[in-house]
Formats: sequence, structure tokens, C-alpha cells
Amino acid sequence: MNIIAQIFGLGAMVSLFLIYQQKSRNKLIIAKLSADIFWVAHYFCLGGTAGMIPNFIGIFRELVFINRKTKKWASYIIWPIIFIIINWLLGFRTFHSWYNLLPITASTFVTISLWINNPKLTKIISIPISSAFLIYDIFIGSHIGVINETISICSIIIYFIKAKRRKENAK
Repeated sequence: MNIIAQIFGLGAMVSLFLIYQQKSRNKLIIAKLSADIFWVAHYFCLGGTAGMIPNFIGIFRELVFINRKTKKWASYIIWPIIFIIINWLLGFRTFHSWYNLLPITASTFVTISLWINNPKLTKIISIPISSAFLIYDIFIGSHIGVINETISICSIIIYFIKAKRRKENAK
């Protein structure tokens, strides 16, 4: 089961790396949706319920958020509030230790970062999100999760270095 978990984790890791390389909000959300699907399977295989919950809720969140510009129903401010509340309710229901709150807290920030229409700010907010999941992954023994969050943080940094160079070259 651990090997299967790592394979799903690898798929999630690739999807997340792609998130930080996207310029458009929709492509960023599609990559996040893909990652959430893989993470649900990964954490399920590891028995990491606290990590699985926000990723499972995230699947529905991304399906709503991706339709935000084309469907009126998806643009209501109530959606991020609903997803945050559901995450916290399910998170408290499965609470076992303090580190189980890390994925739920991170998911709150993910929801906010994906709702705002600012990919650059989404990437900035992703640094504390990845840090929270990094700590959680250490505690539950998700080695691929630790690698993923480390790579995600590096990917965000690479994006900002590239953006800074483009800006400097344009001067």
C-alpha cells in the first residue's frame, strides 16, 4: 500500500510543480484539481485522514472555481466560505493531534488564494501553505509529501527569480 501511495504522491507532485509555472488562473486551478485528486489517493493509502479531507474538498472547490468566470452561480462569494467551513468541520471531527490542524489551516489559505484573481499572490500565499503540509507530512511519514513540499517551495522561488529577470531584462 505504501508503494501505491508513493505513486499517487508522485502524480500529485508533478501536478503541483506545474501549478507554479502557470500564468493564467484557469490553468493554475486545473493543475491544482489534478494534484488534489492524486493527494486524496495518496493520503488515503497512508491513512492520513487530516491530509485527505482538504484535498477531497479541494476537488469540489476547484470545480466551482474553474467555472467562476463563465457561470454566474460559481462567482458568489459564499463558495469559498462554504469550502472553508466544511474543511474545518470535517477537520475537527477527525482531530487526533495538533498537527492534524495543519492541512485544514493550509486549505483555508489555499481556498483564499485560489479565489482571488491574482496568480502572483496565489504563489506567494503558497509558501506558508507548503510549509504547513511539509510539517504534516513529516509527522505522518509521507516521504513523497516532504519531497513535494520542498520542491513546491523551490518551484515558487524559481518562478519569482524568472519573473524578476524578465522584469530586469525589459528595462
